Amino acid sequence: MFAKKTLVAAAALLAVAGAAQAQSSVKLYGMVDMSVGSFETAGGDRTTEVASGRMMTSYFGLSGSEDLGGGLKAEFVLESFLAADTGSNVTNNAGGFWGRGSWVGLSGDFGRVALGQYDNPLFASGYLYNPFGSSMYFSPTMRHYYGIFGNVTSLGFDTGFVNSVTYETPNMSGFVGTLQYSPKESGAAGRKNSYSAAVNYTAGPLSAQLTYVKGGISDTVGGFQTYKQDEKVWSLGASYDFGVAKAFLQYTDVDDKTSAQEDKIYQVGVSVPLTDKASVMASYGQLKRDSGGSTLNDKVFSLGYGYALSKRTDVYGVFTNNQTTNLESGQSFAVGVRHNF
Repeated sequence: MFAKKTLVAAAALLAVAGAAQAQSSVKLYGMVDMSVGSFETAGGDRTTEVASGRMMTSYFGLSGSEDLGGGLKAEFVLESFLAADTGSNVTNNAGGFWGRGSWVGLSGDFGRVALGQYDNPLFASGYLYNPFGSSMYFSPTMRHYYGIFGNVTSLGFDTGFVNSVTYETPNMSGFVGTLQYSPKESGAAGRKNSYSAAVNYTAGPLSAQLTYVKGGISDTVGGFQTYKQDEKVWSLGASYDFGVAKAFLQYTDVDDKTSAQEDKIYQVGVSVPLTDKASVMASYGQLKRDSGGSTLNDKVFSLGYGYALSKRTDVYGVFTNNQTTNLESGQSFAVGVRHNF
């Protein structure tokens, strides 16, 4: 009798576990990007490097969802940047290990509400509307926004808002809206909240996004300051797929109240498919800075070729030229491979 009851209990537990597994899922995924090349920024020294993340920052992540019934889902994301050439972690401005994303949220017919570190809509607009995507080295826009590899840095916040609440609307006839809020979490003088709002329209070959960000100033915690500048940012990005080529356009205005400077950032680009696996990409971008009557221009031109070896693996070659006011121009060339898993 005892053995029979034990078997019945075990069967019940297995049934519950199976049902739970059917309603929830967790996956491991990521991308490794490695290249070898000769790199030189305007006014800088030339170096030969085996580099990680020049076309796209390498990362790995965990994500999952649970079906709560009635169309409601619980979701989470934990993603970390990594330097595949050395095996080290690449942190965000806040010094966090999960520097690419770390949030939990609810989604349904109403859209999605997420709490934690979530992509800022300006970052999304930045990579959507240039042919080199989120490349911090080859994309003129990303170089001018974040300055990781260039001579200028325009934005005082990271690719994602930490300590944030984000709401994304459902798709309404091609329109999707985003609202984001990050409180200052401090009573110290001069600290300010951060906000962002965006509306995206995508239908057929046309896509466009208007974005506004009000960046605040946060405390320095553990040697890291997440929000560094009091600034207002307006941006418009657009693309149109003509079939034989896809055209890209971006304009961004950054008014920095902290240092009394204004940046105007432009980018035009094109991606041309040569075959179903090969394409050519070209992008030109310029940052014009007005700071107390003095001006600075930073120009970036990139020309690249990409070839898909499979749905998950591609190879590429890119040439980039960088010119900055009063500095000798710099040229870079790299070939690399990306693998998604």
